[in-house]
Amino acid sequence: MTISVYIPSYNQKAYLIEAIDSVLAQTLRPDQLIIVDDCSSDGSPDVIRGYAAQYPDLITPIFHAQNRGVAQTRIDALNAVTSEYATYVDGDDRLLPHKLEREMVALQANPAARIAYSNVGYIDSDGNRTGQWAAPGEIVPQGDVFHQVFAREFPRRMLYRHELVHIPTWREVGFYDPRLGWLEDWEMRIRLTKQHQTVYVDEVLSEFRQHGGGLSSAKVTLRLAAGEYVIRKNTPLLADLDEAERAVIMKKLDVWLGHLNKRAAVMMLEERNDHARALRHYVRAVRQFPPLADRRLLVRILLPAFVYNGVRRVAQKVRG
Repeated sequence: MTISVYIPSYNQKAYLIEAIDSVLAQTLRPDQLIIVDDCSSDGSPDVIRGYAAQYPDLITPIFHAQNRGVAQTRIDALNAVTSEYATYVDGDDRLLPHKLEREMVALQANPAARIAYSNVGYIDSDGNRTGQWAAPGEIVPQGDVFHQVFAREFPRRMLYRHELVHIPTWREVGFYDPRLGWLEDWEMRIRLTKQHQTVYVDEVLSEFRQHGGGLSSAKVTLRLAAGEYVIRKNTPLLADLDEAERAVIMKKLDVWLGHLNKRAAVMMLEERNDHARALRHYVRAVRQFPPLADRRLLVRILLPAFVYNGVRRVAQKVRG
């Protein structure tokens, strides 16, 4: 069985060398390494050219003349795959040495499975381990996981990553949706797991780098829009489920969307002082998941900032 690994990269020169070296250090060496640079301006193309010159029979470099976005970058990488199986590592992440070997063994032991994934370690900007996706002993879904993928019912409400997939199967289902700049991985995994089985390796075999800063209001609203699009697009895939199971999936998604809307409401106040948009997000949050109702937040939204802050100061003096 042959394996290709692809690396999508955009202005990640500081980490790209680690990502490439982690693929070269695999105990089961891949047959192909594809590196797609999405028009970086930080010198990443020179790094890629250097590795390609050193490993001409292994590395396939692809350079975008203009920025095309994460989904199209992944599609271009997958279209260049020549192996039977493929996986990826983003330009700021790392694979651990046994990743390909352990997941390939799992697929060989489970011939019905077409997708293998494993536990993921979290690292900070300096590469220090800060945690992991699934806690020790935590049950991670495997086998038929379509329900869990659609409902985002995985550890930390985060889906698996760095999966190893049978390429003919992947081509049959279709790669990423190029219209998505957010949640393109979730949308693709919904379609893939609708038809195909998975297997899980209970071992940390890759590392995901978490950068500081968190989400901004703009990013939260983009994530919300992408999430709503993914749900609308793939709801027809629920048609063959019974009504009760469909209701469970949609209820779990409402909880997820509700929390995102509430976070967006807070950010609209704190970052933009936009009470109108904050109110719209708050109302959506409560409709989606009524336990998110928050009287203090609602008062903060409805009152002008100077009035709300004045009331707070008075209340603090009374308490003091």
